[in-house]
Amino acid sequence: MAAVVGFLRLFRGWRVRVRRPKVVPPPTQPLVAVFNHTSAIDGFLIAHALWRGLGHWVQPLVKAEVFEVPVLGTLARGAGATPVHRTEDAGRGLAYDDAVAVLRDGGTVLIAPESTVTHDGSLLPLRLGAARLALEAGVDVLVVTHFGAQRGFSPVVRFPERRATVTMTLDVLTPYPDEDATSLTGRIAATLLDRSAELQASYPDPQPDARWWPPYAVPASPTAVARDNLERYQDSMAQTVAQARERMARYALEHDLEQRLAEARERAHAAAVELAEARDRAQQAAAELAARSRERAELAAENARDRAGSLTGQAKDRMEDLTEQARDLTEQVREGAAQLQDRLPARTNDGTDTGSEPDAPAPDDHR
Repeated sequence: MAAVVGFLRLFRGWRVRVRRPKVVPPPTQPLVAVFNHTSAIDGFLIAHALWRGLGHWVQPLVKAEVFEVPVLGTLARGAGATPVHRTEDAGRGLAYDDAVAVLRDGGTVLIAPESTVTHDGSLLPLRLGAARLALEAGVDVLVVTHFGAQRGFSPVVRFPERRATVTMTLDVLTPYPDEDATSLTGRIAATLLDRSAELQASYPDPQPDARWWPPYAVPASPTAVARDNLERYQDSMAQTVAQARERMARYALEHDLEQRLAEARERAHAAAVELAEARDRAQQAAAELAARSRERAELAAENARDRAGSLTGQAKDRMEDLTEQARDLTEQVREGAAQLQDRLPARTNDGTDTGSEPDAPAPDDHR
């Protein structure tokens, strides 16, 4: 795997651009990875991208004929690929059981549901095995759609071109609760078709006249497996894809409504939480205000008591001063009265003043 990618990058200047899914599955999550098959080396590019980008070491299911090719066989064995004998029912069953065991052990299986490389650049009808694997193991499907890998080791381009770009998108499909293999396969095909159109429209090196630009101007002869797929599945695949698109649209609408309802519930819950917090804050503020009011009242009462005590002390001091002044004044009055009494003459019993001068003699009337 790394040897193939290293050869393409170092000696042919290939670049691989990968668009990751919105929700990246953790490395411990088992997956059935499926992809559109356009060349003999696209599986190696995808396995390397999933390993380096998502941390998923994949075990590919590869047709048994690849193991007979000298170089590719060695690379497939080194990647831990499981051979699939497509012409033998027992071989298919054994590969299927091995893949289920890998998934139940937490691994990731890589499958090309077309079962062969496209001969004209279009998506061949898909077999149901990948969907059955995902449903039996209860795992998600990782749809890997790529464009540009047909520029090397493909039915129309044998040796890799220089400075080719390969673009990829990754989409995770979760099986519906009541989904069967046919419905899930239709969703896989619809995703591959839609993403292929997007990648072709946004390809950084568009060459509509090139021999590798789909649909191929000179398509290769279809393999026996491709002819079998076309004969057995092509008519039903179009109907399956149409039904899958209708169901996907209906599910998307239902999911959108459910998401909106969930968001409304979250907003209502958040509003209720905010209201409860506002009530708590109001109660806390009221308690703090009451506490501050009590503190102010107690402080005012204490100040009033201190003021009253101060005024009482001042009044008492004033009364004491007035009393002392009254005593002093009384004493002064007494002293003044005593002094006055001492200056007044003494009186006899007949009322004469003993302390006065003798009366002068009366004038002589006789002259």
